[in-house]
Amino acid sequence: MLRMRDEEAALEPAAVDDHDSGLPMPRRLWAIVAISFGTALFVLDGTIANVALPTIARELSVEQGVVVNVVTVYQLVMVMALLPFANLGERLGLRRVYQTGQVIFMAASALAFLANSLPMLLAIRAGQALGAGMAMSVGTALIRQIYPKARLGSGLGINSVIVASSNALAPVLGGFIVAHADWRWVFVAAVPFALISLVIGRFLPDPERGDTPFDWVSGLWSAGSFVLLIGGVELAAHGGMVEPGIAAALAGIGSALLLARRERGKASPVFPVDLMARPAIGLSTIAAVAPSSVRRR
Repeated sequence: MLRMRDEEAALEPAAVDDHDSGLPMPRRLWAIVAISFGTALFVLDGTIANVALPTIARELSVEQGVVVNVVTVYQLVMVMALLPFANLGERLGLRRVYQTGQVIFMAASALAFLANSLPMLLAIRAGQALGAGMAMSVGTALIRQIYPKARLGSGLGINSVIVASSNALAPVLGGFIVAHADWRWVFVAAVPFALISLVIGRFLPDPERGDTPFDWVSGLWSAGSFVLLIGGVELAAHGGMVEPGIAAALAGIGSALLLARRERGKASPVFPVDLMARPAIGLSTIAAVAPSSVRRR
């Protein structure tokens, strides 16, 4: 009997994981369009403000060195949001977190027309970055579910083309807006991409809830570590506070190491210690970060 069962099992097709098979056609094509518009949205918004900084400084009567915070605050809040919301996406469902981020981004963008001071503009940019960070934290995981395993490389390639094209479009579009309209339109230019992505977003993979509760302590700890690290570097490099900046950056590194120690051994850590411990992923991350650090210097 056992031999017969083994022979029958050998004749049956191998079981295929649903995530490995990707979405069925034509839903997959619509999901690709939705994720592409979402990717373009956040890349465009993250870089388009650079062109408008001199105009914003003049209109709001602030110094050129101070107005750079429009970009710095956006990047800082986004980095703070990535790890906590990536982990939250595993609990609430990737699509749910992705689309919630887009809604938050559009709500913050609508307030851009009311910005009449630098503090208010920074608060608006922080709201946009929070929404962008939520969506970007689960974007790659959604791509993984959209494409079959055998076509995942092509999917990541398409996403890279979208990123590069959006980076190229941002300064052109930003310059056109600054030359022909109010500078506040720069922070609303990406909203149509969000609307299209949300409308087609029902074709994205269905959200699946996880069973493990979200670790709020680790999530806030992760965000705080990035605030100390990146904020400290910014203070030392551009804020004229070298010693406090270095102290804050060192505190951020120490905090991150303590968090990594706390997360070690967890089945689903907020801080991905299990992934970073793999040489292929850890070394690739270092290689990706090093060139960008050199360019900033």
